[in-house]
Amino acid sequence: MNLPASLREMGEPPSWELGEFSLRPLRPGDEVAWTQYLSDPRVTEHTSFPTIDLATVADSLRRHISDYATSTSCRWALANRDDRLIGTCGFSNWSLVHSHAELVYDLAPAYWRRGYMTLAVRTVLAWAFITAAFNRVHSVVMTTNSPSLALLERCGFIREGILRQYRIAHGVPRDFYIYSLLRVEFCQEGDAPPNNSLQRTP
Repeated sequence: MNLPASLREMGEPPSWELGEFSLRPLRPGDEVAWTQYLSDPRVTEHTSFPTIDLATVADSLRRHISDYATSTSCRWALANRDDRLIGTCGFSNWSLVHSHAELVYDLAPAYWRRGYMTLAVRTVLAWAFITAAFNRVHSVVMTTNSPSLALLERCGFIREGILRQYRIAHGVPRDFYIYSLLRVEFCQEGDAPPNNSLQRTP
């Protein structure tokens, strides 16, 4: 996959103001807030997250930031009005050759059920399909993670099937569903925002 010029020259991802929160690039220091809410069992109960500690999260943050320059993944921070990280959303494990990416996200419990992640996911999907020109986005979710399954379906994803005992979660092999969304489906659904909403904020 040849990256469009706008993506090659981007340097770091764009930012968007989305009402009560913003999407911005991750930055050093975000690991403190990220560790704080990832340490809440409610956040990781239905995931395959490893043991959470500040050093591990800081290492992950550094990798995500370095990936901006190499275009190997792209993950944003959801930040509140005080610019404190309250969640993350973006793409990992992507293949530029095959034009697909895996959607990943997490959110602090204090901000659940406000529609924040639905808006964030739709925004980054527009970036993936319009700016980065990916053909497919998929997501892998534990079968017991009902809120996450509902989120994907609200955003137009199709359940393709079940991956039996796909990942070890808290020491136990667990089943996961795989969901996908194609660029043609995203555009047909009319989820793409106006072009000016994809511009970087100052």
